[in-house]
Amino acid sequence: MRGKVSGIIALGGLLSVLISTQLFAQEDVISKRKALMSSNSKDAKAIAEAAKEKDYATIETKAKEIMGNLDAAASLFPKGSTSEKSRAHPDIWVKTDEFKNRLVNARKAAEALSKAAAAKNEAEVNIKVKELGNPREGACGDCHKLFRTDFRKDS
Repeated sequence: MRGKVSGIIALGGLLSVLISTQLFAQEDVISKRKALMSSNSKDAKAIAEAAKEKDYATIETKAKEIMGNLDAAASLFPKGSTSEKSRAHPDIWVKTDEFKNRLVNARKAAEALSKAAAAKNEAEVNIKVKELGNPREGACGDCHKLFRTDFRKDS
């Protein structure tokens, strides 16, 4: 009898550790993706300012940073990684292909902007800045409107 009780206690402890480890891992991935998206937002603001000043080197650098972040973004949304603090809409895990396509579209917009900046093509840079956009418009906004709870009208 004593062995069974000890086994049950040990099993309960193991389950507690596994659950808390999963919760910490979930919070960690949420923190990482928030940091990534915050970095993208700062880069988009820096790009908008740099476009006004025709600072093509900054535009190219920041666009490449966004590209790298978008390459990593999909891995930061493992199934069910949400919490009270997360603004990720549950559709991310239902419409996974559409979510990934939106990330790809934003990455392509950032890449096109980077190339326009490298060519110092002012007219093309201005077009590509708008196409990439920010959290509320352009390719970035298109994704946020569908997959962020605070941007959706039905959430």
